[in-house]
Amino acid sequence: AGGEKVVATQAYNEVEEAEFVADEIERLRKTESRGYSDFAVLYRTNAQSRAFEDVLARRRVPYRLVGGVRFWERREVKDVVAYMRFCFNPRDALSFSRIVSVPSRKIGNVTVDAVNAFARESEADILAILSDPSHVPGVPKTAVGPLLGFRVQVESVRSTMGVLRPSELIDHVIEVMGLRPHYLDGTPQGEARMENLNELRGLAESFDDRDPAQGLEDFLAEVALVSDVDAYDENGEGATLITLHMVKGLEFAVVFMVGMEEGLLPHQRALDEREENPSLVGAQTEMAEERRLAYVGMTRAKDRLYLSCAFRRHLYGRSQPAFPSRFLTDIPQSMLGTPRGSAPVAPPRQGYKERYIERQVEAAPAPPPVQRFASGDRVTHPAFGAGTVVKSTLTRTDEELVIKFDKVGLKILSGMLAPLTK
Repeated sequence: AGGEKVVATQAYNEVEEAEFVADEIERLRKTESRGYSDFAVLYRTNAQSRAFEDVLARRRVPYRLVGGVRFWERREVKDVVAYMRFCFNPRDALSFSRIVSVPSRKIGNVTVDAVNAFARESEADILAILSDPSHVPGVPKTAVGPLLGFRVQVESVRSTMGVLRPSELIDHVIEVMGLRPHYLDGTPQGEARMENLNELRGLAESFDDRDPAQGLEDFLAEVALVSDVDAYDENGEGATLITLHMVKGLEFAVVFMVGMEEGLLPHQRALDEREENPSLVGAQTEMAEERRLAYVGMTRAKDRLYLSCAFRRHLYGRSQPAFPSRFLTDIPQSMLGTPRGSAPVAPPRQGYKERYIERQVEAAPAPPPVQRFASGDRVTHPAFGAGTVVKSTLTRTDEELVIKFDKVGLKILSGMLAPLTK
């Protein structure tokens, strides 16, 4: 009854969400003398760990990843990154060795070793050698056809470099190399692999605003940097990163439940089930299972509980608007505390998604957004009152506004959706 209020926050995107978690960990370590092992970050899908791994590593906050493989060590992520590296640099023998049999092309280790040895001796790039692999000593006749086929696929990707943006290039690699059917094997693990590739695509999208060739180079440099920075501490003192499925039975002093959004928690499968069969009720539904997961997560906190969502999130490989989870809005307002200082704002309570869907239906096909507001504009909102525009950002589909309201503080709003008047 006398415990700390639950803090609910809405960050701008998954990176700001991770930065907020890192800030709070460091703040509570100083003000409450907590150890890193007092903290846990709980998420619904493994792919969500990437932003936290990157931010915590960059900030030198030690962490432990429980029940999973670090994002940059996941097989499918390493495969696609290796494809991108080899297409960028056909002398990269390490990447060639990794990808030449992903998916299987009936090219064995003997062949790979023979090609790499010949490339070293002749100081030629591997693609040039593969234009006539029959001349490579030690390459079996049965491998010549598959090697030529592999070369055609790689050249197909290379021909689009400098034209396609980094995120589109990842799509092209997955398509040309047949990686989707390779990973989607009908198991939940297969789905998780594609979620990880979508997360990788989301990172690549942040380099799409540059010249395509420069964007690719910068993306590969960033990947090399974040995958090499290491604050991972499997057995020592570190904050815990763990999925909601794995956390049952564990308790932590401070818990951050992140990604509290429709489509993540509850998962998209539960939303799809409800849409396909609205009459389905009871404890066996996907939605009931999602609610149980949310309850398990919230009850892992002994002292402090933070619930966070994002205004936008890279999901399914695209940056898109995100909507606060129904589980967030089920919590009575009286139990929620406000974020401290310059922390992300409290999430909107209701009606946001409905207005978004209405506008999408009305506005299809939508013209490019127009920048209606500028920094310093005074505006009025029927619920929040008067305020000043701090920042206006045009995206491909919307105008995103950060507004400091006189009475309720900072809010992130959609320029298309928010009922604002100047």
